[in-house]
Amino acid sequence: MRRSYPLPNPSPKMSQSHASDPGKIRLSEYKLKILRPDLYGLQALWRSAQEKMGKKSDDEIGYITRVLERGDSRAAVVVSTEPLLVAAYTDEMDCVAVLKFPQNFVSVYALEVGSRLLTVNFYGELPLSADLIAGPRDFKRWGRFHPAIADFLSDDLERIATRKAEISEGEWARCFTMGQEYLKLKPKVARDGRPGKSNQPAVPYE
Repeated sequence: MRRSYPLPNPSPKMSQSHASDPGKIRLSEYKLKILRPDLYGLQALWRSAQEKMGKKSDDEIGYITRVLERGDSRAAVVVSTEPLLVAAYTDEMDCVAVLKFPQNFVSVYALEVGSRLLTVNFYGELPLSADLIAGPRDFKRWGRFHPAIADFLSDDLERIATRKAEISEGEWARCFTMGQEYLKLKPKVARDGRPGKSNQPAVPYE
């Protein structure tokens, strides 16, 4: 069973249980700030002021920290470098979510098509998200998932490498193949890869 942890933005509601392969990965706030500068600076001060006035403020940084620590760690593979698209796999639904990232990450992380990354996933309720194409091995327990690419969010490189080494060659191949198939079925459609945003269904991009 997967124990629930609510996403700060309750739409859609996401949940996660004790994963069989938890990430156990530490967040780098330096890297998070690159992807989500809106969580820092003036926005952070505004949230703090709201909390002091007794108004509820979503703790997205805390949520992202929990995703990396407790989430289900699985294969993720670069399926395009122009634009930069990463297929993040979930065995729960036997499918991938395709995530779009800043183009400069290609050079920053020395990426090419086929580069192996690590996604850490929290899961959400049925029905299936509109952009997902469930595979034949779908457990039919969840319909949504929030992938976070650990390589772009952590300096815990040893742990990331260890977890990647534990993933089977079959899962890496399935992730890449499903990602390529997705690009053919849904060209120029991808999710925003930023953590806290990547739970939302894919949208067209230029």
